[in-house]
Amino acid sequence: MTDQTPSRVRRAPADDGRFAREGGRLRFTARHATVTAVSRPAPALVRVTFSGPDFADFESNGPTDHVRLFFPDPLTGELVAPSPVGPGEDGIVRPEQPSIARDFTPLAPRRGESGEVEVDVDFFVHPDPGPASSWGEHARRGDSLVMVGPRGSKRAPQDIDGLVLVVDETSLPAAARWVAEVPPATRIEILATVNDPGAWVADYLAAQTEQPFGLHLLAPDADGSNAVEALRALDIGEGTFVWAAGEAGTLVPIRRHLRRDLALPRGQALVSGYWRRGTTAFDHHSPVDPDDPD
Repeated sequence: MTDQTPSRVRRAPADDGRFAREGGRLRFTARHATVTAVSRPAPALVRVTFSGPDFADFESNGPTDHVRLFFPDPLTGELVAPSPVGPGEDGIVRPEQPSIARDFTPLAPRRGESGEVEVDVDFFVHPDPGPASSWGEHARRGDSLVMVGPRGSKRAPQDIDGLVLVVDETSLPAAARWVAEVPPATRIEILATVNDPGAWVADYLAAQTEQPFGLHLLAPDADGSNAVEALRALDIGEGTFVWAAGEAGTLVPIRRHLRRDLALPRGQALVSGYWRRGTTAFDHHSPVDPDDPD
């Protein structure tokens, strides 16, 4: 099956004032991705660096961008993945067979020593790893898979006074992009729910930015109440942008607090479910709160 998108269109920021996020569509294609390096930026995270000839025009300009990685079958080693429609064209040809794929936030692309485009993806190492986490933990230089996307990209808002991030381990890579890509004078507060708290969280985020930020480590809970209480203690003013991402179920009360209690408009608060407890390959496009969808 062929999936094509229009050629790239850059649009002006939406008319939502200081929370406008400039962006647009990117060339949407499938890229053969080769592992060029593997490192450990934090105890719970493995950083895999991808590159290759297909990455010459790769773009990712914002902290909510995502790519879909297609992994080989852990039992057979067979890689079932989309292929590009054609050189330089928009679109992919989807495979007829079932595939193993997960969405990830890429870190900002960069040029390597030889001028090639390199893209880092940080894998959270789960205690009970699935195929993606297991692949990342055992990745070696020369391994390969297929990367699709990003389909589009939006920059962080550039006219804000403050930024509040509500994250767990799975959304820490996106948080790292947020702190790196907001204006230098932005006041940053991060509420991080982690199973293994420690200095590594601050060190991981500080590696992405030179500006100070407040870090509040929260104990895991099943209902998001710890994050809601921490949010109540913050001064979320008219110029503060709020971004929350992680387990979809725990985000429901957080989203309701932002929308109902604080009455923040949609442009000022963005909530995204990265995964849902008990659900395999959760679609992050699904509404966090089905009873109150956007």
